[in-house]
Amino acid sequence: MQEKPSRLDIASAIGILAGPACILLGQWLEGGSVTSLLQASAALIVIGATVASCMLSFTPRSLRAAVRDVRKIISEDAPLPFDLIDRIVNYAGILRREGPVRLQSHANSESYGMLATGLKLLVSSLPVETVSAIMERSYHERVEHNNAGAEVFEAAAGYLPTFGILGAVIGLIHTMQMLNDPSKIGGGIATAFVATVYGVGLANLVAFPIARKIRSRARTEKQLDKMVVTGVRAMREGMGAVALRQLLTEGLHPEGGAPKHEVHSDQPRPAPAPSADQPKPGARAAA
Repeated sequence: MQEKPSRLDIASAIGILAGPACILLGQWLEGGSVTSLLQASAALIVIGATVASCMLSFTPRSLRAAVRDVRKIISEDAPLPFDLIDRIVNYAGILRREGPVRLQSHANSESYGMLATGLKLLVSSLPVETVSAIMERSYHERVEHNNAGAEVFEAAAGYLPTFGILGAVIGLIHTMQMLNDPSKIGGGIATAFVATVYGVGLANLVAFPIARKIRSRARTEKQLDKMVVTGVRAMREGMGAVALRQLLTEGLHPEGGAPKHEVHSDQPRPAPAPSADQPKPGARAAA
């Protein structure tokens, strides 16, 4: 299965440019100089100290996750729910018609990582209980991993205003040393407060919005992963394609969005009991 290109998030692309642009435009409309907001020393104090604090607060894995998740701001790689259901149902048909070995090539080319893991488990013909245990463990690991980047940006959003105030204080200290030249005091105070602008602006225009966006993407992938765990378990139990599609599409919006009634439990939904038209094991022998 070929990997589909990422979908561009137009709103995020516009928002990440519009926020700073509005601040610079407001500065210009007030008669101020846009270049007066460009201070290398203030940026060094605020941004550099924030990065250092995040490095001290988080593991290298979490920091790498934060860098990786930056791309989720303006693009989304996760498949649409109904597209994922079509793929799962297609794999279920292949499994019933041609057996698990035929799924090997599909497992190697499947672009969605959770589904690729499930297909490889189906190829190995492990017991249902083992498949379920491995899938649930992978599910919880992915939930934690998908939220790791958001935690870093949320922490950065807390550090930025604090270091902005610190930068302003340092600037004021430097200004107080120039009291013998009153003509420089006004400019020095204005320059000192640029660090506060950097801290508050970056926290509310960059760090917090990025964290919320990553959380939103993580919630979407969480629902997709639940769907995959349920589908792989049902495929291993031999559920037919029609029943599997009905199971996975229950509660989804027609547009392919998230379920209408989201289950807050982290446990994936179990496959339903066999319907009345499906004989239970041992029924034929009893007859």
